Amino acid sequence: MTLKLLYRAVKGEFEQALREKYQPLAEAGQETIQEIADQIKTAARQDIASAGFSKRWQNALRADVYPKGKVSLNAAALIYHKIPYADVFESGATISGKPLLWLPLKSTPKKVGRNRMTPDRFMQAIGPLQLVRRAGGKPLLFGKMSVSKNQAASGDHGNVTLAKLRKGAAKTGIIRAVPLFVGVDSVRLRDRFSINEIVDRAVDRIGEVFVQKLGNKDID
Repeated sequence: MTLKLLYRAVKGEFEQALREKYQPLAEAGQETIQEIADQIKTAARQDIASAGFSKRWQNALRADVYPKGKVSLNAAALIYHKIPYADVFESGATISGKPLLWLPLKSTPKKVGRNRMTPDRFMQAIGPLQLVRRAGGKPLLFGKMSVSKNQAASGDHGNVTLAKLRKGAAKTGIIRAVPLFVGVDSVRLRDRFSINEIVDRAVDRIGEVFVQKLGNKDID
C-alpha cells in the first residue's frame, strides 16, 4: 500500500505561519540591539564627560539602530562620533607640524569670536605677529598689546586680553610686545576615551539580553 500525503497551502498561509513564528524572534532581536545601543551611548557619553569634554562632545556620540521603522532579527547598531577627529582621543596620536605647530600660551586668550585662537585667526581678526627665534629655546610669536602707564613702569602688563591686543595692533597707547604662541615640532595626544572597552563589555551581554527579551514573548 502506498500512502500519499498532499498538502495544498492556501495562498499566503505558509508565509503567514513563518511570519508569525519569526515575529517574536525579530522583536526580541531588535529590542536587544536597541537596549545594548542605549547602554553604550549612555556609558560612552559619561566616559567623554569624565575626560573633561564639553556637552557638545558628549552629545556628538551617537548610536543608531537599523533597520528603522520595522523589526529584524538581523538588527544592527552603528556607534559613531560626529566630530571626525574624535578617534585620536580613543587611541592617542602624534600630530606633527609643517614644519611647526603653533600652540597658544596659557596667557593667550582662548578664543577670538567663537573660534579657537590660532596664529592665522589672530592675524585676520587682530593684527600682525612677530617671530622671535631663541638660542636653545623654542621659537615664539609675539603680538603688540596696549598697556597703561603704571603697567609700563612696573613691567607687570596684567592679563592679556583681546581688547588690549586690538589697541596694541592699532598702536593706541603705550605698546609692549607679548608672547602669544610657541612653536613645537609635534605634540602627543594621549588616549582619553575608553569607548572601545565600553562597546566590548556591552557586546558580551547581547546573548544574555536576547534570552531575556525572548522570554517575554509569546512563542507557540
